[in-house]
Amino acid sequence: MRRGDATIRIPSLWALVGVLCTLVAIGLVVFLQRYRGADRTAMAFGSLVGAGLCLILALTRFQVRFAGRPMTRRSLRWRGVKSGSVAGGCTIGVTICLLALRWGMDQSAGPTGGEFLPAFLRALSALAVEMLWGVPLYLGIGAVVGVLAGFGVAEAIAASAREVSAPTPPEGG
Repeated sequence: MRRGDATIRIPSLWALVGVLCTLVAIGLVVFLQRYRGADRTAMAFGSLVGAGLCLILALTRFQVRFAGRPMTRRSLRWRGVKSGSVAGGCTIGVTICLLALRWGMDQSAGPTGGEFLPAFLRALSALAVEMLWGVPLYLGIGAVVGVLAGFGVAEAIAASAREVSAPTPPEGG
């Protein structure tokens, strides 16, 4: 039997999800406290936080559906690649929302002190229009990076999983 056809039991991922939640929460607090909406560093940091949020959602969904169940390594890799591409593509939307959130906070804390919701919606529409031409590129890059991350996470899960012995056929058949 080839290694990809080996059946493994999916381990619990709650500890990993908890660690990622802690790291992303710290990143989100730093992003919201430190960076300004139009800063390039804020854009990169917002993308990392957005990717972390999407990864947490993908791992939580995988944990709920498959933890403790047997699965072949090939199937695990395929699910990792598929989930990674979706999460990578969604990262751009989450990043735009995070940048608009930060921009809205800046506008409401400014000297004019406008309301947060109108400032957030203005920022969201401005960012969406500004990034409209690059969306296919952002989605493509996000999907490729997501595929690589999904494959890597699937391999890490497979490395920590226990192999399930294949049932032996009855003798004397």
